[in-house]
Amino acid sequence: MSDKRKHLVKNGIIATAWLVIVMLVFNTMLTTFGSTLINYMGIGTVTAGGDAEVMTEEETLAEGREVNTELESEGAVLLRNENNALPLEKGSKVTILGAMSYNYVNGGTGSAGGKYDEYTYTMKEAFDGSKTEGEGVSTEQYLDVNEKAWNWLEEAVGGERNANTTGEYVGHTGTGEETTFTGSDYAENKDAYGDGDWGGYKRVNEFSKSVYENHKDDFMADGYNDTVIVTFGRSGAEGASPVMDYDGDGKASTGTTYLQLSEDEKDLLKFCAENYSKTIVLINSSAAMELGEIEQEEYGVDACLWIGHPGEAGLVGVAQLLTGEVNPSGHLVDTYAYDMSTMPSFYNNDDNKYTNVESITTGFDKSSNFGYYQYEEGIYVGYRFYETADAEGYFDSEAFTSHEWKNGTASGYDEVVQYPFGYGLSYTTFSQEVTDSDVSLEAHGTNSISVKVTNTGDVAGKQVVQLYMEAPYDQDDSLGIKGTGLQKSAKVLMGFQKTGLIEPGESETVTIEFDTDDLASFDTYGTGVYVLEKGDYKFHIGENAHEDATDPVETSLADTIVYDEDGVGARDSDEQVARTSMSDVDAGDGNMLDGYLNRSDFAGGMETIMQHESSCKEEALSDNAVAALAVPAKGSTDYTYETYENGEKVTKTVKKYVGGASYLAYSDEENWEGLTQDDERYLYDDANEDHAIEYGKTYYVVVDDDGNAVQDEDGNYQVTEEETSMRLDIDAPILADLDYDNEIWAYLLDQTTLEEQIAVAGGLGWQTPAVESVNKEQEAVVDGPGESGNGNNSYGTNTWWSSAVVNASTWNPYLMEKLGEAYAHQSIKNGLSGAYAPAMNTHRTPFGGRNFEYFSEDGFIGGKMGAAEVTGLQSSGVSVYIKHMAMNDNDTNRDGNITWFSEQAAREIYLKDYEICVKELFVVDEANETGTFVDGENVLGIMGSLNRDGISMFHQGLYQTILRGEWGFNGLVITDGVGPYPWVMTPGAGLFGGVEGQLGGSAVTAYYDQEGDATSTNYGKYLLRNCTKHMLYQNARSATSAASTDNSAWKTWMVAGDVAFGVAIVAVVATCIAIPVVRSRKDARAKVTISGE
Repeated sequence: MSDKRKHLVKNGIIATAWLVIVMLVFNTMLTTFGSTLINYMGIGTVTAGGDAEVMTEEETLAEGREVNTELESEGAVLLRNENNALPLEKGSKVTILGAMSYNYVNGGTGSAGGKYDEYTYTMKEAFDGSKTEGEGVSTEQYLDVNEKAWNWLEEAVGGERNANTTGEYVGHTGTGEETTFTGSDYAENKDAYGDGDWGGYKRVNEFSKSVYENHKDDFMADGYNDTVIVTFGRSGAEGASPVMDYDGDGKASTGTTYLQLSEDEKDLLKFCAENYSKTIVLINSSAAMELGEIEQEEYGVDACLWIGHPGEAGLVGVAQLLTGEVNPSGHLVDTYAYDMSTMPSFYNNDDNKYTNVESITTGFDKSSNFGYYQYEEGIYVGYRFYETADAEGYFDSEAFTSHEWKNGTASGYDEVVQYPFGYGLSYTTFSQEVTDSDVSLEAHGTNSISVKVTNTGDVAGKQVVQLYMEAPYDQDDSLGIKGTGLQKSAKVLMGFQKTGLIEPGESETVTIEFDTDDLASFDTYGTGVYVLEKGDYKFHIGENAHEDATDPVETSLADTIVYDEDGVGARDSDEQVARTSMSDVDAGDGNMLDGYLNRSDFAGGMETIMQHESSCKEEALSDNAVAALAVPAKGSTDYTYETYENGEKVTKTVKKYVGGASYLAYSDEENWEGLTQDDERYLYDDANEDHAIEYGKTYYVVVDDDGNAVQDEDGNYQVTEEETSMRLDIDAPILADLDYDNEIWAYLLDQTTLEEQIAVAGGLGWQTPAVESVNKEQEAVVDGPGESGNGNNSYGTNTWWSSAVVNASTWNPYLMEKLGEAYAHQSIKNGLSGAYAPAMNTHRTPFGGRNFEYFSEDGFIGGKMGAAEVTGLQSSGVSVYIKHMAMNDNDTNRDGNITWFSEQAAREIYLKDYEICVKELFVVDEANETGTFVDGENVLGIMGSLNRDGISMFHQGLYQTILRGEWGFNGLVITDGVGPYPWVMTPGAGLFGGVEGQLGGSAVTAYYDQEGDATSTNYGKYLLRNCTKHMLYQNARSATSAASTDNSAWKTWMVAGDVAFGVAIVAVVATCIAIPVVRSRKDARAKVTISGE
């Protein structure tokens, strides 16, 4: 072989080797980052049983628009209607003004965002039926919209929604000066004006009054000077909370907030009052706002309709409300105060940071101050605070009236609270009458109250019957802290029922049932268990949380009911007695334990809280707080804190443990069963202690001659290692109805390998990973509550839903179940088998960045509405992960944030949503468009939160003792989407703490091996196996196995890439072979010729 040929072959070998290497790297990268690629590239088609299998995309979108419209029409709340300004006659001439009327907020941003597409309505299109894009959209004309004004408004805001302004406009700078901007000059002044787009989250978007005055001729038209509609919008965002000192760009302290009307907005109202006969205001905010101006004569507001964030089609529902086609029946799920600084959480909600960060930098991989929140208000959140403060006379006390509030020297409830929780007006009137009651308050018993609702007005409408409990509050030594007693809110929502459509003069009777056990308070500092305190009880049928619709139902309890082994046992809904499990989070930064707001001294407690600054100074930190933050970043330490037991203060010490590596991610050293990490108990199955754990086995289900699974005389299925026609894998039909503790699950898990189990725990980012040994395919799981697929184009066209707050304001679980079904139908059609939704956190304050994503300030209604939505989703074939458990109520400084709170508040408010979703199902009554909640296993997936509980990133008391031990949760718990950031959470710590799966953007399994403790102990392996079990159990029980797929877009790319590489390799090899052969033949022929000469 010549040197040239040798060189050619050598190069061919090198090229082939490089192609093989690149192909291997290509495949490895795609496989490693498969879960992340799913989130951006989508997944293939899926099939499922039920309605989704036969519904076309057009049908799912039509269903979505219908549900979205109905949610908005039942969820919007009529706040004001002077002189029956509404409804307008259909076809009435209206002018639409206000920058946010054009750029209204469909929904918040982040994981609960959505997509603005051809199916999304402008306000004009929804009101006058002029929409032309989007097949099947509504073209019904409800109102005659001033075309001239709309065209002017469109031009003024830049010609398209959320555009950077290109025309001339006037607005206020951050210092309050009026400034004119045009074209490029706008970009140069963005810092002074704001973010630079009309959809920006950090600024209030409105023109100066002079703009309207100077351009009146451009939009005033004959016949359109009667009614004007203006919109005031506020957005919300993941990772950021509304500005509490608002100056247009958030850079200065002004004493005003993002959630009150700006000067420009107030001036717009004045302009409307001067130029139009009737002003209608739409409040386009999912966060509660300060709206005192709505009632003030100088602003001339005739009617005000809260519309929240309406999604893509909700404005059609708003049009139906404005014209009376639908009668408003929504009721608020938050309290609206004239001045938000009257609430205690206002003073400890901002960006609080420990300034001694240098003392905790050992092993700390992120350089930033350390954030914290202190829930000093205890159980007094939202209406619980306002109703209790009123009952205790606080609003009439000198301590309160001596302050200058935004609406002056307020005195009394009516000058403090503008719209109570549960408030909502109608175009008709109703009377309510208690017709029957059975309230015996027997332990483990059920009570009921029947209410007759009569429409006493002139138009048909729906009413919400609201039931509130007023429990006794005694300051004796039997419960709670000695001298102050067990804390009780003056009012607590305990039940509700929405009527059907009642015609004028007609009546409907509804019955609200409630369990005695559910009335109990958690006595953190006394008995340490749930108790129902003796004394007099009142059950109020309310128009809202403050006003009664009837006389209350009264009863007495002679003896306190104690829910422990010495009393009446655990509550019926609990698997074991609930005991204090998180006392280490109570002490806060050292002054919290005795600093919680206490009903025995509301005035003194509020004075203390109101003196707090938003950022704690270093010298104010107690020694205990510094010690709490400076615990070693590796290994364990003794953490000492104060708490109360049996009403007396005690000092306790617990071990806090970091799950390997030098990371500041705290977990508890002792597992919740009190056993050592290498105890032999962990060599056996979790639910079957006689079943030894194995790996890599193969099992089949015993079947009869017809291929049906055989059951023994006790109804148990049998398995065998001999091959039958039914392999024991995820597709085995027997799994769907098997209880969690059935031994069949143990045999299923024995077929998996340790490597597969590690891959499951480390690979739960935007997917549930494949487990080949049991035929479990990879499935896509995507955010979020706002829209299936989170508005990502990879997942096709879906409905952007109205916000969770709007949906909860319907007080209609039946509609929430319909939402779940519609959401699932769209998910399955677009290749998504799971959803990180709904979100279940609490509106602790109006300043939560993601309040639009969460239902309410009240955990009870949030839990009921969430449970109904989860029922619809899971029953339709989509796995669900409710989020973010728990106390993730503010998005500022959220990652690794230390949260201090009382366990009583956690159980009665912040965990209540999750508890109801775990324990209750919603059974639909289609004939009557209603339904009933029943006890039963519901949600099977939960996402943890980014904040710490105290100093524990994964608190075993929360995730192991309460969630699994007490509530009996058998599903899967995963982290939020950050992992594995070493400064927040590590896989080993999560596994031991109870947050077992990592929602990371890449493969995380290496971290388990790096930490060692997740794979080197019996307990670690036991927990990895359980994580896989929880995923497979969720998969089988939520019908997701019928909706699985393995044709992910990235896999298609991998196959296409491999084919391309294969072709290239063959081409190189062929070339290396062919060219030398051809050349040798040519040379041979030449030599013959030469030889012949």
